[in-house]
Amino acid sequence: MSDSLCLLVEVPVCAFRPYASREYQDTYPVPTPASVYGMLLSLLGIRREHKDRHRGVEFALAVEALPERSKVFRKLRRGADLEDIRPDYQDLLTELRLWIWVRRGAEVEAPCLEDRLRSGFAEKFASVEREGGLSLGESSYLVNAITATVPTKPLHFVLPKADGFYSLPVWVDHAAASNTVTHRFSIDEDKHETLSEEHWFQIPLPTPTADAAPAAKKSRAKPK
Repeated sequence: MSDSLCLLVEVPVCAFRPYASREYQDTYPVPTPASVYGMLLSLLGIRREHKDRHRGVEFALAVEALPERSKVFRKLRRGADLEDIRPDYQDLLTELRLWIWVRRGAEVEAPCLEDRLRSGFAEKFASVEREGGLSLGESSYLVNAITATVPTKPLHFVLPKADGFYSLPVWVDHAAASNTVTHRFSIDEDKHETLSEEHWFQIPLPTPTADAAPAAKKSRAKPK
């Protein structure tokens, strides 16, 4: 689509653990929207404390193939105690080729995320200051390549759907878990060539604070 930016992201090894997972660390079959959003902010050097800057942006996601799932046995940290490490099984995805479409949506930030990404690719991100490698999800899941291009073959689309099988986080609040937002998605088993309007979803805008409503109500009150 001409009004959006399309990116191909290649990740050799990654995992996206469901929030409800306990001892056994399984993974969603595709990246979560929140992870994709965080990766693009990291690409531009935007720090976590400023991640709300581009809320309202819209994405569409697809994969070339459902990633192959592998099982490994590794030491995993349990809880906040750094010394509490025990071996357990973990699922990993390999050879992920993820397609991302980005458009302004309801963003109020200027320039919007799409425009900042376009400028970044044009100047090869020469003016971006960031630390460490670019990862999708956890810091160890490094991105091998990210390219501004368009697909030339059919893809499995990630479809936002009210009765979808997967509940994926689209916004994660690390300070207050109750503010985390999830939406339901399904993954097309058949491949399609065309991106349609039904594939788009939004990184949600902030909800009004509790004390904003009384202020608005008071402003409408008639003077005595």
